[in-house]
Amino acid sequence: MKHYFKHLQLASRFTLMSFLSTLVLLLVLISSAYQHGTLSSFIYSLSIPSYYYLIILLITVILTPLLFIKPIAAWIILPKVMLDSFLIADIFVFSIYRFHIDMLFIEMAIFDFKGIGLSWVSILFAAITFLAVITLHLFIFSKAKKNVQLTTKFANISIIILFIIGQAIHIWGNFTKQETILAYTPYLPFYAPITSTKKMAKLQKSYPQYIVISKYDNATLVDNKKSHGLFNYPLKPMTFDENKNQLNVLLFVVESWRSDMLTSNVTPYINEFAKTSHRFNNHYSGGNVTVSGLFSLMYGLNPSYLASAQSAPFKYQSQLTKSFAQQGYEIDAYTGSNLDRFSLKPMLFGDITDQHFINPTRGPREDKDQVVAAKVISDIESSDNKQPWFKFVFLVSSHWHYGYPEQYKIDTPIPKNPEGFLINKHIDAQPFINDYKNSLRYVDSLFKQIHQAVINSGQDKNTLIIVTSDHGEEFNDNKQGYWGHGSNFTKPQTAVPMLIYIPGQKNTVIESKRSAHVDVLPTLLKTVLNTSTELSDFSSGFDLFSLPKKRGVAISSYNQKAYLVDDTIYSSDLLSSKYNVNDLTKEPEKVNYQQLNKMRQQDSHFIK
Repeated sequence: MKHYFKHLQLASRFTLMSFLSTLVLLLVLISSAYQHGTLSSFIYSLSIPSYYYLIILLITVILTPLLFIKPIAAWIILPKVMLDSFLIADIFVFSIYRFHIDMLFIEMAIFDFKGIGLSWVSILFAAITFLAVITLHLFIFSKAKKNVQLTTKFANISIIILFIIGQAIHIWGNFTKQETILAYTPYLPFYAPITSTKKMAKLQKSYPQYIVISKYDNATLVDNKKSHGLFNYPLKPMTFDENKNQLNVLLFVVESWRSDMLTSNVTPYINEFAKTSHRFNNHYSGGNVTVSGLFSLMYGLNPSYLASAQSAPFKYQSQLTKSFAQQGYEIDAYTGSNLDRFSLKPMLFGDITDQHFINPTRGPREDKDQVVAAKVISDIESSDNKQPWFKFVFLVSSHWHYGYPEQYKIDTPIPKNPEGFLINKHIDAQPFINDYKNSLRYVDSLFKQIHQAVINSGQDKNTLIIVTSDHGEEFNDNKQGYWGHGSNFTKPQTAVPMLIYIPGQKNTVIESKRSAHVDVLPTLLKTVLNTSTELSDFSSGFDLFSLPKKRGVAISSYNQKAYLVDDTIYSSDLLSSKYNVNDLTKEPEKVNYQQLNKMRQQDSHFIK
């Protein structure tokens, strides 16, 4: 035990002594993001290196047993060598491409380094740099072994305290939308600071004078030139041609609705609605979770820009709702989901008032959705048709645990234990699918009520209606034990229905070309608002009515991003993987690095 404690001290000493090089590298990234602000933002910037220090300290401590074996004792420097080498390379890559290195980029650098702009000279320089980092850390390790009088207890305790203070500041800054605090996250690789929306909301009720949401005046909101952050959205100010026939827009989003569940049995009314709509049968969300799915839908941007928009959600409000508001539209949002999480509410709707943001917080999902639907109907019926409107409706009964009134329990049996798949990943899926179908049938009935209100009020003649979902839902379709969403990017979790009804349309129009959520915003701004701005200046997508023959789609979860190229998913974060979008077990015969590189370049299009 005495020897182990001695080696533990050596591991800690080496980490502390060698962290100076890491600190210098981190300061390069931190200084790039630094914005003059308050004392709290300055303290937070100083605390950021502690995040990386504690992670590397933990890994090094875990490897302490290596020190008992002299021939391989020096291998304990490996985590620190890898971190510094990664940071050097990431600074270089980020300065050029404006995205951070991940395993997918490393794979492309190995197999197609010329395709991503790397030369033999840069490869040689990287190798020399790596050897230099190893040499430096071997030297520091030798000094750490000799410098036994150096104790790290006080330093480590101080760093832990600094980390706690910094993360507390970030929790506060994330809740109050402080750009001078949140702006650091996109600049730093694999940086995931702590957030706590629910606890902060409770504290705000008790101390409203101290916890105030940071907002921007109208001049800041509409003048993109006043943005000093990394995010350059849109690239140019939005312009619109005169539009005399302003259409209302109803955007109806169903939670967790996969593409093969738009049928006459599961969603009978929406299926009939589809017969007079444009139906996109090869449509993908920008995420397999709600936050990235809604972001891609409402921003028209690849989900890689999510963190940048979150850094100042009021400033970088979606151009969809911002543009409609600037053109005189009334903006209303109706949701059974808590959009305060991940800053979605200000990002999607700006400084919307409670009168126009309906979000029931009590009761089961099906009751919340009923309240939401009733309010939508009431507002439609009371509309005087003098002011055009944009209504966002998001119903959540089809999210697990699925909710619906008893009369919609048509598909049986349903599971006795709704959480049974958590215990047995290969349990019979049918009862869970039945439960899911019943919830969708209920949501379908609510859409029917809302749509009938539009018709009965006569507003169907001037209302464009979009029906879609935030992401899909899997029931072990790939036989690999995956359920729900957020775990892989195959079709069950990412392909969703997409219907667009244009006033006066009598017949269905089927579109088989691949479409995506990022296409919705440019389509609406072009079709409804007659924007004269180039689509590429404010969106990563295409016009849904003028889709290319071939295109890729960027998709993400909470901590993983992926690209759909041809029929292959390229997923990457700490690890990378490749598989067929229809079959998780099928690997591609050939990798399309050229198209993949084009998709990666999209991730820097709106970054300064």
